[in-house]
Amino acid sequence: MIATQAPRRIRLGELLHELGARAHEEATDRDGDGVPDPRPPLTVGELVDKAAEGGFGFLIGILSLIAIPFFGLSTPFGLAIALIGAQMMLGRTQPWLPKRARRRELKMAMLDRVTTILAKRTRWIARSTRRRMEFLIRPRLVGLGIVVLALALALPLPIPGSNLAFLIPLFVYSVGLLERDGAWILAGHIAALIDVVLLFVFGKTVLHVLERIWHWLF
Repeated sequence: MIATQAPRRIRLGELLHELGARAHEEATDRDGDGVPDPRPPLTVGELVDKAAEGGFGFLIGILSLIAIPFFGLSTPFGLAIALIGAQMMLGRTQPWLPKRARRRELKMAMLDRVTTILAKRTRWIARSTRRRMEFLIRPRLVGLGIVVLALALALPLPIPGSNLAFLIPLFVYSVGLLERDGAWILAGHIAALIDVVLLFVFGKTVLHVLERIWHWLF
């Protein structure tokens, strides 16, 4: 019998798999079976340390995927991602997180859900990424694009589906960083520019939202 080769995972999925996260079809602890999960939770600090030099891309990818279902919580997710992008702009080689944030535990069931999304929805990404055009991976410039997208994500825009317009380019950036794929970084830059143009097109709406936030705060 010829052994079939396991499908290639993108680096984000590989890191989660190495940390013990499983897609639903791989997990031994199914939801609702009444069996407690024997796997201890992971801390955010362990996730960052595991990603090593890809820590920025890893965090951005995880936060982007987790933020997709939470349309009403885009502001905290956006601000968290903006903090990560700002550190890239400042030239840090690994993301810094406060001790309290590093100690925050993440249940494996949540990471299983992220792994399942990656396994089912991103197989084509694994086939389309490779190490190339690394001269385009300029952390400070990538950090700038991430900050712009993340701050736009943090705005509570009253436009249906507006979150995805910023989350998708953020995920593209994370894939480019983790896979060392300059082509994906270039795609992230192009998407970020398109989003900036759209923000100018809807500038009146954006200004109105900012004015409401200002009055609410002060």
